[in-house]
Amino acid sequence: MTYIVTGHYGSGKTEFVLNLAKKLAAEGRVTIADLDVINPFFRSRECAAKLAPLGIDVMGSALDNNTGQDIPALSFAFLSRIRAGEHVIIDLAGGENGLKLLTNCHNAIDSYRFFCVFNIYRPETNTPEKMIEFCQMVNAQSPLKLTGLVNNGNLLALTESTHVLNSQAAVITAGKALGLPLEYTLMQAGIYSEIVDKVLSEKVLTFTVPLMREAWQG
Repeated sequence: MTYIVTGHYGSGKTEFVLNLAKKLAAEGRVTIADLDVINPFFRSRECAAKLAPLGIDVMGSALDNNTGQDIPALSFAFLSRIRAGEHVIIDLAGGENGLKLLTNCHNAIDSYRFFCVFNIYRPETNTPEKMIEFCQMVNAQSPLKLTGLVNNGNLLALTESTHVLNSQAAVITAGKALGLPLEYTLMQAGIYSEIVDKVLSEKVLTFTVPLMREAWQG
């Protein structure tokens, strides 16, 4: 299965990608294709060494996956793994330029899920209307269409259960207008234990500490 993940800057898209990869790794090898060319300062390839012992490969630059080298030399070696039917997660930047990269690989993708990650506490997507507008842009620019939404409502270390639930309400409202389900919620395990009966997504991913730059988020 191929999973494509996009979201506005600061949505927590990459943190969701990493946690989804950890979950899928229980079923076999997972490949993360880091195609985020819009935000080169915060991307999944930074965690390649951390994820490798879990059976998760991160493919980014064609030049040894270098995290600090922003030469336009993306690796599309992950396409062979898509064709082999393996789990591949494409970490794709939001916006017209980021979505253009799908034109280079969508013909190789048969079975897929395409998620848009939202955090209501980011100003660009702080209302259902803005979420709807963003999803409409994604569907207009992408050769593959969104299949579901992800709630990642958080304020980093200040996050409380009400923040997750308030974000959930907004994402569900947007989803109803778009005809898209709330497929995943990403949150800290401690918060999930407080609201387990109130989370309405089809699936939940939890973490104890963030995988991306924990020091930034404490």
